[in-house]
Amino acid sequence: MQTDQTAEKMVVPSKGPPKVLVVDDEERICSLLIDTLSALGYDALGAKNGKEALALLETEKLDLVITDVRMPKLNGLSLLKNIKNKNPLLPVLIITGYDFAYTKDKAMESGADGFLAKPFRIGKIEELMQKALGIKKSANKEKPYRLKKILVVDDDDELRNMLLEVLGSLDYFPIGVEDGEHALKQIQIQDFDLIISDIRMPKMDGLALLKNIKQKAPELPVVMITGFPSTCPTQKAMQEGADGYLAKPFRIEKIDELMRDLLLGYGEAHPVSG
Repeated sequence: MQTDQTAEKMVVPSKGPPKVLVVDDEERICSLLIDTLSALGYDALGAKNGKEALALLETEKLDLVITDVRMPKLNGLSLLKNIKNKNPLLPVLIITGYDFAYTKDKAMESGADGFLAKPFRIGKIEELMQKALGIKKSANKEKPYRLKKILVVDDDDELRNMLLEVLGSLDYFPIGVEDGEHALKQIQIQDFDLIISDIRMPKMDGLALLKNIKQKAPELPVVMITGFPSTCPTQKAMQEGADGYLAKPFRIEKIDELMRDLLLGYGEAHPVSG
């Protein structure tokens, strides 16, 4: 690993810096990477092998995992598969000093979110980290900032993917799941700035999800959307604790305006017709 004098300390949101797990059996490299990431503004911790990393994943709320490939007990590719089986939305970056082409192909096939060969410049790995975490530089090339992370919950794949694409173009960092049960799992293991949820869904509908969220994190803004406003009118959703309400179809500028009000902290809970 090589240091990069151009790397700047990251500006992090008030809720705290991204938590990054570094997994490497070489203690010197692991410690150096943890120290470097900490100096750049990340909350970094370490594990010396895959098994230790999996144990930490049960107790820590992580935003990103960086793992070496060659390790005792459980190697990096096996760790990657374990992580993606349990939480496919958790970003994992693979680093290695061996068999570059073969290992890269295997890693990307298994769902890795980035790959680097040792030795690497710290600026290069932070570039991959920022992409995976939704961090980008501002237009005037000042220090990077972290995009607001939005969880979109909708069982309609086409509508969910369209909303994810639109939110990404509006400078948010959206993540999508198909129902309330998957949403609660994601909320338990990573932090979000705002939730957008459909109301009619299988397994757990939007109102049940809303109640669960508000019991555990009452300050987390939740916007309800529905194509059936007659079955769940505005008043009912707001009484259940929704911070915003939109009836489908709605104009993109309306949801953008509502989200900015809620995320910037100067908007009160209110419905928007569409």
